[in-house]
Amino acid sequence: MSLVIAVTYVLFLVILTEALTEGATKSVLFKPLRDKLSGFSNWLKELLSCGYCFSLWVAFGVVFLAQIHYSLTGNQWVDLVLTAFVVHRLSNILHNIIDKWTDKYYSLAYINTDKSDE
Repeated sequence: MSLVIAVTYVLFLVILTEALTEGATKSVLFKPLRDKLSGFSNWLKELLSCGYCFSLWVAFGVVFLAQIHYSLTGNQWVDLVLTAFVVHRLSNILHNIIDKWTDKYYSLAYINTDKSDE
């Protein structure tokens, strides 16, 4: 597999993980399902309210279903888990970039400053 194809696969998995996480944890469309599932346990309630937490599980699912992983250790299962962690983390970075550039409440004036100095 060429490097370009490998990077494209990971980029696709990262974008898919971020999109599925945002849809599941924040969209109005899935609110009834979130509310119903949150009633089953505190763990599910916390999971569905935390995009960072939920994206880890989404990344595991996406990587497992796609069966796309980098051969790092030679053990397929370990490599799937490690790839999922990388996809999870990169999807969080992508999420932060998207939030910072599209959030109407975010101001670039506060980068590297202490807001309490006002």
